[in-house]
Amino acid sequence: MTGATGAAATGATGGRGTTGATGATGATGATGAKDPRLKTFQVPEKFVNEPWTKEVKNMEDLWTKMAGAQKLLGKNKVILPGDNATPEEINEFHTRMGRPGNPEGYEFKSSEALKDVKRNVELDHGMKKIFYDEGISKEIGERIVTKYETLVYDMQKPMIEAAAKREVDFQKLATQVLGENRADTISAFNSVLRESLGDKAHLVSKIESMSNEELLPLMVLSKNIHDKYTGENKVIIGPDGARRLSGDLKADFQTLSQQKVAIKTDEKMPPHIKKMKLVNLNLQMQKIGTQAKDKGVNLFA
Repeated sequence: MTGATGAAATGATGGRGTTGATGATGATGATGAKDPRLKTFQVPEKFVNEPWTKEVKNMEDLWTKMAGAQKLLGKNKVILPGDNATPEEINEFHTRMGRPGNPEGYEFKSSEALKDVKRNVELDHGMKKIFYDEGISKEIGERIVTKYETLVYDMQKPMIEAAAKREVDFQKLATQVLGENRADTISAFNSVLRESLGDKAHLVSKIESMSNEELLPLMVLSKNIHDKYTGENKVIIGPDGARRLSGDLKADFQTLSQQKVAIKTDEKMPPHIKKMKLVNLNLQMQKIGTQAKDKGVNLFA
Protein backbone atom coordinates (compact mmCIF):
# COMPACT_ATOMS: atom_id res chain seq x y z
CA MET A 1 0.00 0.00 0.00
CA THR A 2 2.81 2.28 0.85
CA GLY A 3 4.46 1.64 -2.49
CA ALA A 4 1.27 2.26 -4.49
CA THR A 5 0.68 5.57 -2.89
CA GLY A 6 4.23 6.67 -3.47
CA ALA A 7 4.18 5.58 -7.05
CA ALA A 8 1.01 7.45 -7.68
CA ALA A 9 2.26 10.61 -6.09
CA THR A 10 5.59 10.48 -7.77
CA GLY A 11 4.01 9.77 -11.16
CA ALA A 12 1.60 12.70 -10.91
CA THR A 13 4.29 15.07 -9.98
CA GLY A 14 6.61 13.70 -12.62
CA GLY A 15 3.88 13.86 -15.20
CA ARG A 16 3.38 17.51 -14.45
CA GLY A 17 7.07 18.03 -14.64
CA THR A 18 7.27 16.36 -18.04
CA THR A 19 4.19 17.84 -19.62
CA GLY A 20 3.59 20.65 -17.05
CA ALA A 21 1.43 23.62 -17.54
CA THR A 22 4.40 25.84 -17.19
CA GLY A 23 6.26 23.95 -19.89
CA ALA A 24 3.30 24.00 -22.24
CA THR A 25 2.86 27.66 -21.76
CA GLY A 26 6.50 28.27 -22.52
CA ALA A 27 6.25 26.22 -25.68
CA THR A 28 3.38 28.30 -27.11
CA GLY A 29 5.12 31.65 -26.45
CA ALA A 30 2.20 33.36 -24.69
CA THR A 31 4.46 35.27 -22.30
CA GLY A 32 7.76 35.72 -24.10
CA ALA A 33 8.58 34.70 -27.69
CA LYS A 34 7.51 36.93 -30.66
CA ASP A 35 5.39 35.88 -33.66
CA PRO A 36 7.87 34.38 -36.15
CA ARG A 37 5.97 36.08 -39.05
CA LEU A 38 7.40 39.40 -37.96
CA LYS A 39 10.81 38.25 -39.08
CA THR A 40 9.59 37.81 -42.65
CA PHE A 41 7.59 41.15 -42.93
CA GLN A 42 7.46 42.60 -46.45
CA VAL A 43 5.77 45.71 -47.90
CA PRO A 44 3.41 44.78 -50.76
CA GLU A 45 4.89 45.60 -54.15
CA LYS A 46 2.28 48.26 -55.06
CA PHE A 47 3.28 50.30 -51.97
CA VAL A 48 7.04 49.87 -52.20
CA ASN A 49 7.63 53.28 -53.80
CA GLU A 50 5.43 55.21 -51.35
CA PRO A 51 7.57 57.53 -49.17
CA TRP A 52 5.88 56.48 -45.93
CA THR A 53 6.73 52.79 -46.40
CA LYS A 54 10.44 53.47 -45.98
CA GLU A 55 9.84 53.80 -42.23
CA VAL A 56 7.85 50.57 -41.95
CA LYS A 57 10.10 47.63 -41.03
CA ASN A 58 7.61 45.38 -39.22
CA MET A 59 3.99 45.07 -38.16
CA GLU A 60 4.46 47.31 -35.15
CA ASP A 61 5.66 50.15 -37.40
CA LEU A 62 2.62 49.66 -39.63
CA TRP A 63 0.17 49.87 -36.72
CA THR A 64 1.92 53.01 -35.52
CA LYS A 65 1.53 54.63 -38.93
CA MET A 66 -2.17 53.77 -39.07
CA ALA A 67 -2.81 55.22 -35.61
CA GLY A 68 -1.14 58.51 -36.62
CA ALA A 69 -3.14 58.70 -39.82
CA GLN A 70 -6.41 58.30 -37.97
CA LYS A 71 -5.56 61.17 -35.66
CA LEU A 72 -4.73 63.46 -38.61
CA LEU A 73 -7.94 62.56 -40.43
CA GLY A 74 -10.02 63.41 -37.43
CA LYS A 75 -8.16 66.67 -36.80
CA ASN A 76 -8.27 68.29 -40.30
CA LYS A 77 -11.43 66.93 -41.86
CA VAL A 78 -13.82 69.37 -43.57
CA ILE A 79 -17.52 68.72 -43.11
CA LEU A 80 -19.75 69.65 -46.07
CA PRO A 81 -22.70 71.75 -44.82
CA GLY A 82 -26.06 70.04 -45.11
CA ASP A 83 -29.41 71.49 -46.12
CA ASN A 84 -30.08 72.62 -42.57
CA ALA A 85 -26.66 74.14 -41.94
CA THR A 86 -26.56 77.46 -40.08
CA PRO A 87 -24.97 80.58 -41.60
CA GLU A 88 -22.10 80.17 -39.16
CA GLU A 89 -21.46 76.61 -40.34
CA ILE A 90 -21.57 77.70 -43.98
CA ASN A 91 -19.12 80.56 -43.31
CA GLU A 92 -16.80 78.17 -41.48
CA PHE A 93 -16.89 75.79 -44.45
CA HIS A 94 -16.04 78.57 -46.95
CA THR A 95 -13.20 79.78 -44.72
CA ARG A 96 -11.76 76.26 -44.48
CA MET A 97 -11.95 76.01 -48.27
CA GLY A 98 -9.81 79.14 -48.72
CA ARG A 99 -12.21 82.07 -48.97
CA PRO A 100 -10.61 85.32 -47.69
CA GLY A 101 -11.91 87.07 -44.58
CA ASN A 102 -13.67 89.80 -46.60
CA PRO A 103 -14.30 90.71 -50.27
CA GLU A 104 -11.24 92.94 -50.47
CA GLY A 105 -9.08 89.93 -49.62
CA TYR A 106 -9.07 89.02 -53.33
CA GLU A 107 -6.22 90.65 -55.29
CA PHE A 108 -6.86 91.07 -59.00
CA LYS A 109 -3.74 91.68 -61.09
CA SER A 110 -3.74 92.47 -64.79
CA SER A 111 -2.04 90.12 -67.21
CA GLU A 112 1.12 91.23 -69.00
CA ALA A 113 -0.85 92.25 -72.09
CA LEU A 114 -3.09 94.56 -70.02
CA LYS A 115 -0.55 95.88 -67.53
CA ASP A 116 -0.74 99.41 -68.96
CA VAL A 117 -4.55 99.50 -68.88
CA LYS A 118 -6.01 101.17 -65.80
CA ARG A 119 -8.18 98.74 -63.84
CA ASN A 120 -11.86 99.46 -63.30
CA VAL A 121 -11.93 99.73 -59.50
CA GLU A 122 -15.72 99.72 -59.31
CA LEU A 123 -16.00 96.59 -61.44
CA ASP A 124 -13.27 94.85 -59.45
CA HIS A 125 -15.07 95.63 -56.21
CA GLY A 126 -18.32 94.19 -57.58
CA MET A 127 -16.58 90.98 -58.71
CA LYS A 128 -14.93 90.56 -55.31
CA LYS A 129 -18.28 90.80 -53.57
CA ILE A 130 -19.78 88.20 -55.90
CA PHE A 131 -16.89 85.79 -55.30
CA TYR A 132 -17.12 86.30 -51.54
CA ASP A 133 -20.91 85.77 -51.43
CA GLU A 134 -20.55 82.58 -53.49
CA GLY A 135 -17.78 81.22 -51.28
CA ILE A 136 -15.07 81.23 -53.95
CA SER A 137 -11.57 80.66 -52.58
CA LYS A 138 -8.99 83.43 -52.94
CA GLU A 139 -6.77 81.40 -55.26
CA ILE A 140 -9.58 80.28 -57.57
CA GLY A 141 -11.23 83.73 -57.67
CA GLU A 142 -8.02 85.48 -58.68
CA ARG A 143 -7.30 82.82 -61.28
CA ILE A 144 -10.80 83.17 -62.79
CA VAL A 145 -10.39 86.94 -63.24
CA THR A 146 -6.97 86.62 -64.86
CA LYS A 147 -8.16 83.93 -67.27
CA TYR A 148 -11.36 85.82 -68.11
CA GLU A 149 -9.56 89.10 -68.84
CA THR A 150 -7.03 87.27 -70.99
CA LEU A 151 -9.87 85.58 -72.90
CA VAL A 152 -11.62 88.91 -73.54
CA TYR A 153 -8.36 90.55 -74.61
CA ASP A 154 -7.53 87.76 -77.05
CA MET A 155 -11.02 88.00 -78.57
CA GLN A 156 -10.91 91.79 -78.82
CA LYS A 157 -7.22 92.08 -79.75
CA PRO A 158 -7.77 92.87 -83.47
CA MET A 159 -10.21 95.68 -82.61
CA ILE A 160 -7.98 97.00 -79.82
CA GLU A 161 -4.98 97.13 -82.14
CA ALA A 162 -7.03 98.80 -84.88
CA ALA A 163 -8.30 101.40 -82.41
CA ALA A 164 -4.74 102.03 -81.20
CA LYS A 165 -3.59 102.57 -84.80
CA ARG A 166 -6.45 104.97 -85.45
CA GLU A 167 -5.48 106.91 -82.35
CA VAL A 168 -1.86 107.17 -83.49
CA ASP A 169 -2.97 108.32 -86.95
CA PHE A 170 -5.33 110.82 -85.36
CA GLN A 171 -2.59 112.28 -83.19
CA LYS A 172 -0.29 112.70 -86.19
CA LEU A 173 -2.97 114.38 -88.29
CA ALA A 174 -4.14 116.49 -85.34
CA THR A 175 -0.59 117.79 -84.95
CA GLN A 176 -0.48 118.67 -88.64
CA VAL A 177 -3.83 120.45 -88.48
CA LEU A 178 -3.63 122.07 -85.05
CA GLY A 179 0.11 122.43 -84.55
CA GLU A 180 1.96 121.67 -81.35
CA ASN A 181 -0.08 124.06 -79.21
CA ARG A 182 -3.37 122.23 -79.60
CA ALA A 183 -5.13 123.68 -76.58
CA ASP A 184 -4.91 127.26 -77.81
CA THR A 185 -5.92 126.27 -81.34
CA ILE A 186 -8.97 124.35 -80.14
CA SER A 187 -9.93 127.23 -77.87
CA ALA A 188 -9.74 129.65 -80.79
CA PHE A 189 -11.70 127.23 -82.95
CA ASN A 190 -14.47 127.08 -80.32
CA SER A 191 -14.58 130.88 -80.18
CA VAL A 192 -15.04 131.13 -83.95
CA LEU A 193 -17.77 128.51 -83.81
CA ARG A 194 -19.65 130.42 -81.13
CA GLU A 195 -19.49 133.61 -83.16
CA SER A 196 -20.59 131.80 -86.29
CA LEU A 197 -23.48 129.96 -84.66
CA GLY A 198 -25.00 133.08 -83.15
CA ASP A 199 -27.96 132.17 -80.94
CA LYS A 200 -27.09 128.47 -81.43
CA ALA A 201 -23.68 128.90 -79.79
CA HIS A 202 -24.64 126.38 -77.09
CA LEU A 203 -24.17 123.64 -79.71
CA VAL A 204 -20.41 124.13 -79.39
CA SER A 205 -20.55 122.04 -76.20
CA LYS A 206 -21.46 119.05 -78.37
CA ILE A 207 -17.88 118.98 -79.64
CA GLU A 208 -16.69 117.84 -76.24
CA SER A 209 -18.63 114.58 -76.59
CA MET A 210 -17.41 113.84 -80.11
CA SER A 211 -15.10 110.92 -80.75
CA ASN A 212 -11.78 111.45 -82.49
CA GLU A 213 -13.21 110.05 -85.72
CA GLU A 214 -16.05 112.60 -85.62
CA LEU A 215 -13.95 115.53 -84.47
CA LEU A 216 -11.08 115.17 -86.89
CA PRO A 217 -13.02 115.93 -90.13
CA LEU A 218 -14.43 119.02 -88.43
CA MET A 219 -10.94 120.17 -87.51
CA VAL A 220 -9.63 119.57 -91.01
CA LEU A 221 -12.60 121.48 -92.46
CA SER A 222 -12.05 124.43 -90.15
CA LYS A 223 -8.35 124.49 -90.99
CA ASN A 224 -9.10 124.51 -94.70
CA ILE A 225 -11.63 127.31 -94.24
CA HIS A 226 -9.06 129.27 -92.27
CA ASP A 227 -6.40 128.82 -94.96
CA LYS A 228 -8.81 129.64 -97.74
CA TYR A 229 -10.43 132.77 -96.33
CA THR A 230 -8.14 134.23 -93.67
CA GLY A 231 -4.70 132.70 -94.22
CA GLU A 232 -1.72 134.14 -96.03
CA ASN A 233 -2.69 132.25 -99.22
CA LYS A 234 -6.37 133.19 -99.08
CA VAL A 235 -8.62 133.32 -102.13
CA ILE A 236 -10.92 136.32 -102.36
CA ILE A 237 -14.43 135.59 -103.63
CA GLY A 238 -16.43 138.59 -104.89
CA PRO A 239 -20.18 139.15 -104.80
CA ASP A 240 -20.41 137.71 -108.30
CA GLY A 241 -18.77 134.43 -107.13
CA ALA A 242 -15.59 135.04 -109.11
CA ARG A 243 -12.35 134.08 -107.38
CA ARG A 244 -9.58 136.64 -107.38
CA LEU A 245 -6.18 136.02 -105.82
CA SER A 246 -4.77 138.54 -103.38
CA GLY A 247 -2.34 140.93 -105.06
CA ASP A 248 -2.43 144.70 -105.02
CA LEU A 249 -3.19 145.91 -101.49
CA LYS A 250 -5.42 148.79 -102.57
CA ALA A 251 -7.37 146.65 -105.05
CA ASP A 252 -7.81 143.85 -102.50
CA PHE A 253 -9.04 146.31 -99.88
CA GLN A 254 -11.60 147.77 -102.26
CA THR A 255 -12.78 144.27 -103.26
CA LEU A 256 -13.21 143.28 -99.65
CA SER A 257 -15.11 146.47 -98.95
CA GLN A 258 -17.51 145.69 -101.80
CA GLN A 259 -18.00 142.16 -100.51
CA LYS A 260 -18.72 143.52 -97.05
CA VAL A 261 -21.43 145.83 -98.36
CA ALA A 262 -22.96 143.06 -100.45
CA ILE A 263 -23.09 140.71 -97.47
CA LYS A 264 -24.62 143.33 -95.18
CA THR A 265 -27.38 144.08 -97.67
CA ASP A 266 -28.14 140.43 -98.46
CA GLU A 267 -31.54 139.84 -96.84
CA LYS A 268 -31.63 136.17 -97.79
CA MET A 269 -28.41 135.24 -96.02
CA PRO A 270 -28.93 133.61 -92.57
CA PRO A 271 -27.73 135.93 -89.77
CA HIS A 272 -25.15 133.52 -88.36
CA ILE A 273 -23.62 132.92 -91.82
CA LYS A 274 -23.59 136.66 -92.46
CA LYS A 275 -21.81 137.26 -89.17
CA MET A 276 -19.18 134.62 -89.92
CA LYS A 277 -18.41 136.09 -93.33
CA LEU A 278 -18.20 139.60 -91.97
CA VAL A 279 -15.78 138.49 -89.26
CA ASN A 280 -13.55 136.88 -91.90
CA LEU A 281 -13.71 139.98 -94.13
CA ASN A 282 -12.83 142.27 -91.24
CA LEU A 283 -9.82 140.13 -90.37
CA GLN A 284 -8.59 140.23 -93.97
CA MET A 285 -9.11 143.98 -94.20
CA GLN A 286 -7.19 144.50 -90.94
CA LYS A 287 -4.26 142.48 -92.31
CA ILE A 288 -4.24 144.51 -95.55
CA GLY A 289 -4.41 147.71 -93.52
CA THR A 290 -1.39 146.66 -91.45
CA GLN A 291 0.61 145.74 -94.56
CA ALA A 292 -0.36 149.01 -96.25
CA LYS A 293 0.77 151.04 -93.23
CA ASP A 294 4.12 149.24 -93.14
CA LYS A 295 4.64 149.92 -96.86
CA GLY A 296 3.30 153.47 -96.78
CA VAL A 297 0.37 152.71 -99.08
CA ASN A 298 -2.70 154.92 -98.81
CA LEU A 299 -5.68 152.62 -99.28
CA PHE A 300 -8.17 155.46 -99.67
CA ALA A 301 -6.28 157.63 -102.12
